[in-house]
Formats: sequence, structure tokens, C-alpha cells
Amino acid sequence: MGAFSVLDILRVGLSGLCFLLAFLAYRLISQEQARSGMPRGAILRSIHVFIVSNLAAGVLCAVSGYLVRAPATVDASAQTTGSYMLDYTFFLVDLTAWQPGGKGPVVVTRTDYIRKMTDKDEDYKLPSFTTGDRIDWEPITSTIRPRFTMRDENETPELKGHHYDFVLPVGRQPHGYMEQVSSKFTFPTGFKDPVNEWWQAYIGYPTKSVTVTIRFPDQKPCQSIDVSRITGLSKAEKIRDNSATILQDGRAASWTGLNEPGQTRIRFDWRWGT
Repeated sequence: MGAFSVLDILRVGLSGLCFLLAFLAYRLISQEQARSGMPRGAILRSIHVFIVSNLAAGVLCAVSGYLVRAPATVDASAQTTGSYMLDYTFFLVDLTAWQPGGKGPVVVTRTDYIRKMTDKDEDYKLPSFTTGDRIDWEPITSTIRPRFTMRDENETPELKGHHYDFVLPVGRQPHGYMEQVSSKFTFPTGFKDPVNEWWQAYIGYPTKSVTVTIRFPDQKPCQSIDVSRITGLSKAEKIRDNSATILQDGRAASWTGLNEPGQTRIRFDWRWGT
């Protein structure tokens, strides 16, 4: 075994374990053959049992690959209603520079890992809005530079606030194209309520994992926080089986959702210190 790293073999998973067991069976047979005299019956029976166990593990290894992959394929196809699917989305909502009256900037950092699911020429697009003065945008990472443009207010006169479109121009990329894109969105004003406030994370496409972390000012820690889901144009429904976790004595809160459908908003309503 000196030529092998057991840890490296086991990192392969179940197939690595089967290989390790088969190698050990070979060593047992070799050692028994190296002895002088007749082979011992009890040892041979033990080796036979060991080999049969290895064969059963090998069958399990082969079958498990199919069983593990099949549900993921069904789940992905069931959720994919558009041109893209996201492996994960991370939000960091930084309220630590907040000042009374909403004068301090609030910075939201968003990271998406996207997969193009069709050959359709359709760019990756996400809307944003604010009831404050504006949103300042800064790209962080991506191989193709996104665009962030303000909509004509006449397009949506019934919706209060300023509306923007974030566009990653990857529509001409082939099916299977993958990209990680990160951006920083700064709200110079907004979040004016010193007692109760809210923020929504927009999930434009089916997403396997969504994580939202909110940081609060030291002088205004989070006292309580509720999470709701708004699917399409439906009303907000409180998420009761997966609540946000308040961390560091209210200086942060975090929430993670799995397999969120597209065209969904995750709303966070919190009460913070006065």
C-alpha cells in the first residue's frame, strides 16, 4: 500500500472504495498463497465472503451513478422554463453605512453562476428598482461586460420608483455556455424607515441555490426578520418552514433557499434597533 494514498483513493467516492476493497482482497489471497503448506479453509471462506461483498459493492457503485443522476435531470428539466438556469446566486446586502433618513449608502453585491439552456438568442436579463434617488452600478467579475440601464419612466408609470435593466449579452453563446457574473449595486438613498424596512431579492430564472446575507449597523442590530416568496404577480406568502437566521447578536442575518423557480422575488421584512 506504500504506492497508494488511501485518502486520495477515497476522495473518488464509492468507486474508490470498491477499488480499495478489491486491492485488499488481492493482498489477502497473495499472503495466503505465500504460506507454506495447505491453504487454511477458514481463511479461504473469509476471503470468499470478502470478495462477494466487493462484487455487491461494485454493483451498488454502478447502479448508484444512475440513481443519483436521474432525479437531478428530472428536476432540472421540470424547472427550466427559460433560456437560463442558475447553479447559485449570492446576495450580500450591506447596511452598515446606513444613516438616519436613508442618507447613507446601502451596497448590494450579487453573484450569479449561470448556464445557458438553449441556443436561443436571448440575453440574460434582470430588472432592478429603487424608491430612492437612483442605483449606481459597478461590474466586479465577468468575461463579457454587462450593461445596466435605466428604463424610460413612461414604460411603467404605474410602478413607483426608478427601474433598471441588468443585461449580460450572452444570447449568441451556445447551449451549455457557463458564466459567473458579479456586480455591485449602490443605493445612495432609500431604506428610510428607522423601525421597519424591507428588501427583495429578484430571482429571474430557475436557481438551484439562493443565499442572502444582510449586514446591519452596530447601532441598529436586527431584532426580527421575516421571509416571504412572491411568485410572478401573486401575493407574498410567508416562508414558514425555512426562516432566516439572525447572527452575531443581530449584526447579520442569513437565509438560503433551494430550487427557487424563475420570476420569483424573495422579500425580507425586518425590524431593527432604534
